[in-house]
Amino acid sequence: MVNMKYQKLIAFLVVLISVSSVLAWCKIPIGNVATWWFIDTLILVFFYVLWDRKQFNIKIINIFLILVLCSAIYGLIIQAEIYWDYKLLYNNLMVFLLPLAAYAYMKPSLLTTTLKSYLAFSPWLLLLLVPFIDSDAFGRFLVPYSFMALFFKELNGKNRILVIGAFIFTLIFGSESRSDVLKFSLCVFFAICFYYKKIGNLLFKSIKFARLIFLVIPFVFFILGASNTFNIFNIDEELGFEGKYSMSSGKDGDDVSALIDTRTFLFVEEISSAIDNDYVVFGNSIARGYKSDFFGSIIDTELKVNRGERQDCEVSILNIFNYFGLLGCIIYFLIFALASYKAIYKSKNRYVPVIGLYIAFRWTFAWVEDFSKFDLNYLFLWIMMGICFSPLYRNMTDEDFKSWVKTIN
Repeated sequence: MVNMKYQKLIAFLVVLISVSSVLAWCKIPIGNVATWWFIDTLILVFFYVLWDRKQFNIKIINIFLILVLCSAIYGLIIQAEIYWDYKLLYNNLMVFLLPLAAYAYMKPSLLTTTLKSYLAFSPWLLLLLVPFIDSDAFGRFLVPYSFMALFFKELNGKNRILVIGAFIFTLIFGSESRSDVLKFSLCVFFAICFYYKKIGNLLFKSIKFARLIFLVIPFVFFILGASNTFNIFNIDEELGFEGKYSMSSGKDGDDVSALIDTRTFLFVEEISSAIDNDYVVFGNSIARGYKSDFFGSIIDTELKVNRGERQDCEVSILNIFNYFGLLGCIIYFLIFALASYKAIYKSKNRYVPVIGLYIAFRWTFAWVEDFSKFDLNYLFLWIMMGICFSPLYRNMTDEDFKSWVKTIN
């Protein structure tokens, strides 16, 4: 009975997080930092309370959580110097404690309650927000629909319409956020695989190999790029397409390359900062950013400091590297590797393995973008991790999983 009260409260708070997820692209202020920090902290407390430590205890996630706490202590005692450091520390502490969601959502009942609540409120919230949000906001707000697309075939008519509508909204109104379009499109592709047996059979025959490719390919491209052999982020120049593919910037009408390299310099800056300041192995703590020649002076002007640091960047794995070093990157990789392994090799149904493959894809995408924020995108990543690790989901048969989906409908 107590757990059910917690579940309903968490479900309501997640609906609120759908609003905070789009604040960066919202033209009107909604709440303030203290308000959202209180909500985020409350969610983490409830996740911890709902964690059944006797039944669910994943060593690699525990190790990552311990690393986060050690980084927070190191940042608080040694690294933090000014107000902005302490603010970054607390914000990052909440973000990187989100793996607690994996434990809370290992039980299907909480996910049922959360999705039902989101489905009830999100269409109306979106209608209220549409006049005030920019293109990038739509994909962030509609993340739960992309998750539901993974088992689209089992949804009822109403929820199918909502998922289709969310996908169309993302394609049309959220087109400027190509990462959200890509992630949603992949989920839709997996949904199609469940509809058409030939495509589905091909996917399941190759799913183990596809997982391996997603896990390994970032390392391959990193080595190729670091050795100046081939830079995947500068592919238009590498393949001789420079200037041939362009698109409007959407701001001043100028054409820019659709394949323009906006990532290589981030890798160079972050790695150089770590080497120069001697924090390659253990990171700079969650209280500090990295030295940036490109953004440093701009941020110094905004924050009225003289440090030349940028607090975070667009690439998820670079944030992990900056805050937790190579050690953190290895642990983070093992979480993705083990979650996808459990899902694909240790499941009795066809649904969890697809979620596992999507998790492996998100490891690859962490090297391209995938912001580390306390939002729906990062929350649902850890929810899906929980599903992959959970024996309750993995031991479901196809019929059992279909029956669970009906509890959402």
